[in-house]
Amino acid sequence: MLENYLTMIATHKVRIGENDYNEPLFEENQIKCRLVEKFKQVTNDKGDIVITSSVIQCLEPIRVGDYINNMKVIAVNSMTTLEGTIGYRGYLL
Repeated sequence: MLENYLTMIATHKVRIGENDYNEPLFEENQIKCRLVEKFKQVTNDKGDIVITSSVIQCLEPIRVGDYINNMKVIAVNSMTTLEGTIGYRGYLL
């Protein structure tokens, strides 16, 4: 059902290593998503309280530290259905 709302296309960047100058190398993919610009207070992976500017909903697995449209993913939330499966994941940018 969520797939009907995934009407946007975003660029997902995953870090795959470093070059000879210790600069990060990324692999880019286009993903279907729903991007909502809103401010939200969350706790990041270091335990700091930060303010996010966007929330993206999609079905692709995305990790903290990845980039969506050149915005860094700082936290991950998920919605669980009544059957106990993950319905979608929300990523806070």
